[in-house]
Amino acid sequence: MISDVLLAAFGLGLFALVLTAALSPLETLSWWAGWTEEELDETSPPPPNPDGKRRRYIVYLSGVASLSGEFLLPREKAFIRRLHQKFPDAVIVSDVFPYSPNGMPLLESPRLFDRIWRRAQILKLRERQSLFHTLINVRNIFQVMVSADHRYGPIFNQGAASVIESSLLEDGYVRGSGDPVIIIGYSGGAQVAVGAAPFLKARLGADIDVISLGGVLASDPGLNYVRKLHHLTGEKDRIERVGAVIFPDRWKVLAYSDWNAGKKDGRINIHRLPRMSHAGVKGYFGRPPVNGVSNAERTLEKIAELI
Repeated sequence: MISDVLLAAFGLGLFALVLTAALSPLETLSWWAGWTEEELDETSPPPPNPDGKRRRYIVYLSGVASLSGEFLLPREKAFIRRLHQKFPDAVIVSDVFPYSPNGMPLLESPRLFDRIWRRAQILKLRERQSLFHTLINVRNIFQVMVSADHRYGPIFNQGAASVIESSLLEDGYVRGSGDPVIIIGYSGGAQVAVGAAPFLKARLGADIDVISLGGVLASDPGLNYVRKLHHLTGEKDRIERVGAVIFPDRWKVLAYSDWNAGKKDGRINIHRLPRMSHAGVKGYFGRPPVNGVSNAERTLEKIAELI
């Protein structure tokens, strides 16, 4: 009886995995097919900066466990609060859902599986691990792969850039002002940040810097449009290393790839964080003190130094 239940659960999980993989590019293509002429024509000359003062804008893109831009894990929320305290004069945008080309949260109708994602949210709030929790990660990982794909990536990344731009404009950003934009991308959010960089740079008329926090990212053409990429990787982060393996253009043997060329000319810098893993209490946002200082505080201090 138990074996039958386990077999059925495995079959259901495998079916969900295959279905999620098959549907991953469809959301991007359906968004592209519905892109209106009004959105395409949104290229009016930028208005002048009203006070002439420059402000720093920081965008945070969550990891693959994210359900919504407004639904961050408690450790991430604590990190954003500390970032606000560290940079009180900066505008920090943290409401972007990076795993959809139109920014639609998984919890929002009329998504096909919105009831499943709502159930997953309840379990996450109760800090209970489940198959639903794994499905969130898998679903968003496939969207990261779409962003990195040379066929669908440009479409997905245009959408992600539009979502980021909209949030920046809502928070007072002025196109053409030259105000610097810094994107902190955690896990898969780093790939979306790099992929969106060319479109953001063109639409905002601003330099784009990216801080990759345990980022799983490809040798994306967007790297050529990033002024600086700081790639922070934990000493015990096995998830981040997956990107260095599954994307061949990041291999050292391909010296002229966008990734290796960026490292060679100094636009890409690697920073090793001792004893940190990808997630959990020992991850970048871990709050238990280690030798009197938490990983979250170490991560914050390093990011503040880079900013």
